[in-house]
Amino acid sequence: MPYDHDLPVTRGLAAYIAEADFKTLPPEAVEAAKVAILDGLGCLAAGSREPAPGIARAALGDEPSGPCTVIGTAVPASPATAALLNGISLHALDFEVQGMPPAHGTSSILPGVLALSERYAVAPERAVLAFVIGWQIQQRVRTAARDSSFRGFHPPGVVGPLGAVAACAVILSLSADQVAGAIGLAASRTGGLFANNGSMAKPTHPGNAARSGVESALLAARGMSGNPRILEMPGGHFETFFDERLRPTEVLDGLEDYAIVRPGFTIKRYPAEIYMQWVIEACRQMRDNPKFSLDAVAEVIVEPPVYRTTLSRPKPVSGLDGKFSYEYAAAVGLSQEEVVIATFDDDTAFSEPVQRLLPRVRLVHNREIPQTLDAMWTRVTVKLADGTELIERCDRFPGCPERPMSRAQRHDKVRDCLVTGGLATEEAASLTEQVERLETLPSWTPVLDLLARIGRQ
Repeated sequence: MPYDHDLPVTRGLAAYIAEADFKTLPPEAVEAAKVAILDGLGCLAAGSREPAPGIARAALGDEPSGPCTVIGTAVPASPATAALLNGISLHALDFEVQGMPPAHGTSSILPGVLALSERYAVAPERAVLAFVIGWQIQQRVRTAARDSSFRGFHPPGVVGPLGAVAACAVILSLSADQVAGAIGLAASRTGGLFANNGSMAKPTHPGNAARSGVESALLAARGMSGNPRILEMPGGHFETFFDERLRPTEVLDGLEDYAIVRPGFTIKRYPAEIYMQWVIEACRQMRDNPKFSLDAVAEVIVEPPVYRTTLSRPKPVSGLDGKFSYEYAAAVGLSQEEVVIATFDDDTAFSEPVQRLLPRVRLVHNREIPQTLDAMWTRVTVKLADGTELIERCDRFPGCPERPMSRAQRHDKVRDCLVTGGLATEEAASLTEQVERLETLPSWTPVLDLLARIGRQ
């Protein structure tokens, strides 16, 4: 059924964003934001060492052009370029927290918040507010479109710029009219093809979203604007990207509840696409079975949480491609002592155990598996050469809201990422301590000073 094109979604969101006040945030929203931000900074640090961000910095950030920190280099950049480059780094590992429904909020929103906060000396308290509001806008649109086809587009490219511009508008204290115009500008920068998953182009989707948010907010602050009805109008954002299953009334109806709290987000345990988390976890459980023998594996049957042909890649061409392959997830989950960042490099991808297992993995589409993050599950069956069948099912992996990581587990992940990025263990601990009380800091200086060490050591 066609929706009402006169529903004032853009204006409603603009008013909500312009009126945002840190004092009205519930404590649980502030705490959730700090968890996501800390996780994001860890992923940013580790991701900055990946090939794609290095190429991007060499091509686009090789000359000083502004006051903003770009992680992985001593060369500062403009706010827009810093947001782009840091966004690419943050998403390079596909390791940051994942919204529910899936959307990469941290890599789309945090880089712009960091850049504009540094450029305009904005207190971290307002940055926390901006992050929460950006997350709210992105997830309200994503939730309203949860049953809709994305027509081949990647969610961070479709909803990421909307969350990013909302956050940047809060940092710049734009009026409701300016915010509506900024949304109009950002909506014309949406896109990103899902077919690029598994390539170096994928992390540019949230990177471009972050840059779009910064540029659109800065342009709106100076008087430029796009169509203030861009979301709901005929031929606008909603009609272009979504089908008739979109529920646009839910965008505004859900604003009283903070999406960063409920339904919250998943913290990835493994640096791979979100649906791979269930498969890898089930395989890790399988390794603990005393009857399991890697050398005796004859067949591996995977009933994945979401059955998509784009996530069936029985012969991944690289470790990076393996992040989006159910077959690879099962192969490394069963064959590797641990599944870490290095598991998705080419050395592991073309190693003998992985190459031996890959052709033995078979996917089965189980239509009884619910298709929502809070209810989906995975079952892995391993058939051994002697006919023995071993079965493991994963309903929730550590990091799901229903099975949350402990504070220590979260900190372990962040520490490992920061150390991978180049910080010393004590520096990683200091950064973690600073972010845990982020809203009380007078400035971002202590955090940025630590992050700036990455790439200089």
